[in-house]
Amino acid sequence: MTATLSRLRESARAARHSPPVPPPGGDPERAGWSARAHSVRFRVVAAMLLMMLAGLVVAGLITFATQFQDSDARVEQALLDKAHAVVKLVPSKERSDREALEHGLHEAAEDIEPRSNEVMAGITDGKVEWTVDGSPDENLLKEDMHGVAVALTGAGDAAFGDFSVQGRPFRAVVVPVKGPPGPVTYLLVGRDTADLQEHLVSSIHTYVLVAAGTLLAAAVLGGTVAGRLLYPLRRLREATQVVSPEDMTQRVEVRNGADDVTLLMKTFNTMLERLDEGAQQQQKFLDDAGHELRTPLTILRGHLELVSVDDPGDVTATRDVLLEEVDRMQRLVDDLLLLANAGRPDFLRKQPVRFPDFLHQVMEKVHVLADRRWKLDETADAVLEADPQRLTQALVQLAANAVKYTGPSSTIALGSRLESSTAPDGSPLPEADTLLLWVRDTGTGIAPEDQQRIFERFGRAHPGRGQEGSGLGLAIVTAIAEAHGGNAGVESEYGHGSRFMIRIPLQSVGARL
Repeated sequence: MTATLSRLRESARAARHSPPVPPPGGDPERAGWSARAHSVRFRVVAAMLLMMLAGLVVAGLITFATQFQDSDARVEQALLDKAHAVVKLVPSKERSDREALEHGLHEAAEDIEPRSNEVMAGITDGKVEWTVDGSPDENLLKEDMHGVAVALTGAGDAAFGDFSVQGRPFRAVVVPVKGPPGPVTYLLVGRDTADLQEHLVSSIHTYVLVAAGTLLAAAVLGGTVAGRLLYPLRRLREATQVVSPEDMTQRVEVRNGADDVTLLMKTFNTMLERLDEGAQQQQKFLDDAGHELRTPLTILRGHLELVSVDDPGDVTATRDVLLEEVDRMQRLVDDLLLLANAGRPDFLRKQPVRFPDFLHQVMEKVHVLADRRWKLDETADAVLEADPQRLTQALVQLAANAVKYTGPSSTIALGSRLESSTAPDGSPLPEADTLLLWVRDTGTGIAPEDQQRIFERFGRAHPGRGQEGSGLGLAIVTAIAEAHGGNAGVESEYGHGSRFMIRIPLQSVGARL
């Protein structure tokens, strides 16, 4: 068993100093585009770009649909206004005769002078009588379009229509002109709208290029910003790759801030500290167990090897020694387990503890330990939220230690009082906020160089004070005090006795009676 404990302890030490094994799968950033496409940074930027693209597409569709409608409405209104302007130029006296009306419309159309992409025409009795083109080199209203133009007449009011001139769009309006009875004369005003459509298409191309540039700039800027924002998460991932059950010293650098990522990093560091503390406690438990169990195991093995099975007396003596060592090992294991569990949340079971009743109960238990002068120095009139069983265990341990290092004529006293802490400037605070418990004896005392060491695990004073015991008693007292949020200490003068103290801060329930 000794060899097994030694191997376990050496394995733990070797594992603690061995380099961490990288996690399976390697570094996602070095695994190519497939891994990057699944990264948080890529997904955040991609989601942002998709939302921007959707917004640009919807905004573009609404904007250009509105522009197309406005453009058509402006063209129609311009054509209608020009048609009315031409009609107004015809004198009223000329409208009583059909030939004079047609001649007046023709002259009015020539006077207005259509633009290069416009044309005017007169239609009477289903026939185009004349045309006036803004461009002398091209007849916008071809003869094959006369039928379509005539088809717009007969509505009794202005009528609009679309034509196609050699693949180019053409928009026209036909307006009836009041004249003599008989067939109605109509005025047609039309224009080539290809330039407007080309302008709108050019605007669309420009919008697409600007949108693409905006998305590209957003991708670069978003990737940079996302990278900076997610850098702590990358550091967090790198830390998790390095951290192992044997090495939890790695910490993530935390920047100032109160955002979610910063709080996550702080929480991660806190978690590592708790895990590291637990691992250190486990390692310490293993070291302590291996250190202290080696001696009794060696004693057991030595006696078993030397026992003479043919000698009943030797067997009986060896049995007594072995049972004594087994009992000592059992007590040692119990103490180690208690110390190992001292950091658990359920180590204490708190309840209101009343003083001085509590000290009287402890005195009833400890005065039978040995023939000493037992007494109570003083008791605090207070109620403390604490675990009475653990406090009793600590005081009994201190009393048992006092018995070991005192004689029959010595005095062992218990006491408690409320005392004030000191302010940062060293001055006492006005109200008591700490409960002081103590066990005092008039025994051999403790040398100054030993007063700190005796509270450590397996720490003992110099040989003059004795070596009996496991060296865990005062460590248990310290663990109980720290579990209550306090501490343990000693005041001693070598050769003149000692006073062991437990200081516990008052809880919300604690108050002077």
